Amino acid sequence: MNIEVKDLKILIESISKEVMKRLDARMNNHEFILDQKKVKVLAIAMSGNAIQGLQNPLYHVDFFEDFEGCLDIRAYDCMVLGNISNQELAHISIGLANDKVSSIVIDFILAGKKLYIVNEGVSYHKYKDTSNIYFYNMLKGYEERLEKFGIEFINEDEIGQRMLDSKTEKAETIEKAETIEKVQVSQGYCVQGKIVTESLAKQVHKNGYKSLLIKNNTIVTPLARDYIRANEINIVTT
Repeated sequence: MNIEVKDLKILIESISKEVMKRLDARMNNHEFILDQKKVKVLAIAMSGNAIQGLQNPLYHVDFFEDFEGCLDIRAYDCMVLGNISNQELAHISIGLANDKVSSIVIDFILAGKKLYIVNEGVSYHKYKDTSNIYFYNMLKGYEERLEKFGIEFINEDEIGQRMLDSKTEKAETIEKAETIEKVQVSQGYCVQGKIVTESLAKQVHKNGYKSLLIKNNTIVTPLARDYIRANEINIVTT
């Protein structure tokens, strides 16, 4: 009897641990999904007033100054640059990456990421009333060149709205991707076997399917991959 009670106790503890493990996994997954829907912002050289525009639970903000090692720009949706010197303005406009700020900005441009520069932090703007007009217009020309690169110059009080716009764009992108995936699944051929051969890929394509639905452990032969790529068949892992 004591042995049965002991076994039952062990079983209950085992079940409890498994339940807690699954609950933790579900919570972590839920938090991950929520975090994925946030706008990922990289902020550089932000003033106190500019930072206020980023104080929103809808954004995930990292400050460039906090990084010591390499930075993966793929993790971010946009960048907000709170201050830019005349030197940085000139260098970025000609694609010259000779410091950390100009280097990361140029990387964002090349990656097609959205960039915002805060007007109040543009150094030459402060000298509009005193600078030689030709020199001032030269710097303004650099700014206009950056605008042609897709960079937006915004006021401090516009930061919050621009971030909301970025969130809307991100939500639309996610929704579009999910819609495409649903269409691919609805038009897809579900592979039951453990291997996809070229002959199977040809048969699927001949029958008008646009996608192949496979499992994680399904093997796709090199010839099948070549055929799938050549005929623009999508592979969806289920």
